[in-house]
Order: sequence, then C-alpha cells, then structure tokens
Amino acid sequence: MTSHRSLLWQHDFARVWWSGLISWTGNRALFVALPVHTYVQTHSTLATATVVMAGALPAVVVGPLAGVLVDRLPYRPMLVWTNVALALIVLTFLLVPGAPWWALALIGLVQSAVGQLLGPAEHALLPLLVEEDRLGEANSLNAANGSLARLIGPVLGGALLGTFSFGVVVVVDGLTYLLAAGLLAGVREPLRTRAPSGGVRSIWGQWRGGLAVVRAHPGLQAVFLVVAVVGFGEGFISTLMAPFVQEVLGGNARALGLIFSAQAVGGLLGALVAARVADRLGALRLLAVGALGSGALLLVIFNYALLYRAVWPAVVLTALAGLPFALFATAQGLALQQDSPPEARGRVFSACFALVGLTALLGMGVSGALGEPFGPLVINADALTYLLGAALAWRAVRSGRQGAP
Repeated sequence: MTSHRSLLWQHDFARVWWSGLISWTGNRALFVALPVHTYVQTHSTLATATVVMAGALPAVVVGPLAGVLVDRLPYRPMLVWTNVALALIVLTFLLVPGAPWWALALIGLVQSAVGQLLGPAEHALLPLLVEEDRLGEANSLNAANGSLARLIGPVLGGALLGTFSFGVVVVVDGLTYLLAAGLLAGVREPLRTRAPSGGVRSIWGQWRGGLAVVRAHPGLQAVFLVVAVVGFGEGFISTLMAPFVQEVLGGNARALGLIFSAQAVGGLLGALVAARVADRLGALRLLAVGALGSGALLLVIFNYALLYRAVWPAVVLTALAGLPFALFATAQGLALQQDSPPEARGRVFSACFALVGLTALLGMGVSGALGEPFGPLVINADALTYLLGAALAWRAVRSGRQGAP
C-alpha cells in the first residue's frame, strides 16, 4: 500500500532533494556574483557577456555526451563525485585572484561542462527511488527545489559579494557542492539496467541510440517539440527582460530583481499545487495546461503597460504565473521519465536539455536582432511560443501519443 506521507520524509529521496537544493543555491549565488565581479574587474560588457555565454555553451556541446556516461555508470557515485569535482573546479577561482576575464570564462566553461552530468543523473535516479504513482509528486518537489534556489541563491550571492568579496562567494559555493556530495553518499541506489560500455565509437553509437529512442516514441517526440519551441521563446526573455522593465514598465534594476523574486515565490507555491495534481493527470495534458496558462499570463504581463504603466502588476502577475510554470516544469520531467526506458533515461534527458539550450541560444540571437529595430515589446514572442507549445501538446494528447510504444 502506498504511503501518503510526504516524500521528503523518505530517506533516499530526501537526501537527493536536499543535496539539489543546497548545491543549486550555491550555484545561483555564483551565477549572480561572477558577471558582477567580471564587470568590476574589466568594465567591459563584452567580456562579461562572454563569461556568461561560456557557462551556457556546454549544455549544447557537452550535454548530449554527458547523457551517455550517465546511462553507463551508477547514478549515486556519479552524483557524489561530480559534486566533489565541481567543488574543486569552483575553488580554482581562488587560485587566480585578479585573473583576466578569459581565465574566468575558462573556469566557468569547465565547471558548466562537468555540471552537465548532474541534471540527467538526478532525473534518471528519481524513478528508482519513488513509487511509480508518486513520480509526479517527486517532480513537483524538484520544481519547488529549483524555485527555492532561485529565490535564495541570488540574494545570498549579492549579499556575500557586497559585504565581503567574490572569494567568499566562491568558498560558499564550493562548500555547498561538498555538502551535497556528503548527502548523496548515503543514498541507496537500487540495481538497474545500464547501457554497455565501450570506446569512442561506442559512445557515438550510444548517443545516436538515445536519439533513436526519442524518434521511436511519439510521446517523447511531442515533448521535445514543445520544449524546443518554448526554449526559443525563453531566449527572448534572457535578452529583452531588462530593457522591457526599464523602457516599457518604467522600472529599474531593483524592480527587475523584485519581478524575478516573485517568479521564484510563485514557482514554489505552484510546485506545491503540482504535487497534488501531477499524478492524477497525464504528463502531456499537464504540459498543455502549464503552457497555456503561462502563455496567457505572459501576454498580460508584457502588454498591460500599454494601458497602465507601473511595475507592481508585473510582480503580482509573475507570482501568479509561477503556478503554470511549475506545472510545465513538472510535466516535462514526468513525461521524459515515464516514456523513456530506464537504460536510456540519461541520454534522453541530456538530449532534451541540449535541445532547449540550442533553441534558447537561437532565441537570444533572433531577439537581439529584432529588438533593435522593433523595441522590447518583441518579448511577446515568449508568450506566443508558450501558446504554440500548448497547442502542440494538446494535439499530442488528442492523438493519443502519450504512452505509445
């Protein structure tokens, strides 16, 4: 009989959840502090942008190959040693005080490349730790985990950088990785089927095998298509949100931070709601509902200032949008877990992350080109991609793709 006690009371899941929250919080603290530190050191927006992009590139280039390693090796040791490696890499920032921007970019690149193992391994491990009928709850709690980290991490990073120094942020981030590794070391990983090992040619073949799994499953195809479309729109947010807040809403940097904090709070509350409904709805149906709600609220957020120019409605509406955002994130992970075979989950997840990273980079480029002549309201493309994603997901539901062999 399945217990209805919260999964956070379950020994192994709780260790994975807390380790993710702790390490991700440290990561978000450094994510905020590194570009600020780079700009203070260089006074160059180009150098700062290059350092940020260096951290984003491995998701596209390294991510797919990371999935092959995830499917070959036991999840728990991989998670433990990856966190240890990340702690050591982060701490190398201390060895190069006053380093040129390219050195900061190189360390960030290596850190991001190694970190590509964490997401696929953690998502692939979850179905082994919880009952199948509570997998949606597990993914919802993971979404809450990410929202908490996005809420705490930037505040922590900014406070430590402003009060102490960049080196203190680095030390705290390194310690969070080590603490996460200690928690994960106590996880009891059940036995599972793993992909066979082999040489470089075998790695290439297994990577293509992961893509073949996606091509052979209509449900996975639908999820990949939806998240790729939405990822393109998210690229517009990355590029145009700051100009939108300043030029359209009449806000400043503090207003931008308040909006992002509201998104994190809303995402946390939304994840708690998702935990109650995710296992009662199909993943693709949940994906459609999340995308539809997100797109509709984004349209209001991006355009209400045409009638009433103020920041506070954006804060309130962004908090409300946390619910459909959380539904979308939960459904994405749940669908990939349910529709991919255990021996290929790492490759499926890493391929999905890489696709989203690639389309987001494409969206950044297109939004930069369109934003110059047409202004920041081009950001509406993000809302439209969510609505398109909802239509695609609902079409897949109507055609019965979920659960297709």
